[in-house]
Amino acid sequence: MKKLLGFLMLFVFAAVMSYAAESTSDQGQAKAKIVSAATIAHQTGALDFGTIFKNTTGGTVTVQNAAAPAPAYSDVTAAGSAATSSDHFVLNNLDTGTIYSLAFTTSPITIAKEGDDTKIMSVALTLSDDLVTGVTTKDVYVGGTLTVNGNQDEGQYTGNYTVNLTY
Repeated sequence: MKKLLGFLMLFVFAAVMSYAAESTSDQGQAKAKIVSAATIAHQTGALDFGTIFKNTTGGTVTVQNAAAPAPAYSDVTAAGSAATSSDHFVLNNLDTGTIYSLAFTTSPITIAKEGDDTKIMSVALTLSDDLVTGVTTKDVYVGGTLTVNGNQDEGQYTGNYTVNLTY
């Protein structure tokens, strides 16, 4: 019994000594940054391929994704001084430390003849910027290439597209 009591006392002493060992500590940090939600706003205007002469072979018109785009015609001809334009969006409330991604929901898109949506043309869209960072505001331009079919019906053609801002 004395041996058992001695062993028990030795065990208690060892347990107490192990809790008396050295210790140290340091502090961590928790933090958060609150920013305004970024916005994307369409400006007045549209991606406009201008007025194009009808022909039997078709062709393409390309409008650059820039503030003052120069159109390029392949196998089609502009009718007179056909004004063309890129489309324009403004991104606001951007945080300079965040990477923003821009993309179309769908591209190419279809534009249809007003009053007859069976008469269509295809537009492959392009963005001036698909990644934005380090700024608080940004102008973004949309350009594209319109494919005109041979003997395309005369008329006004329109369609819509969506630009998504993700961060």
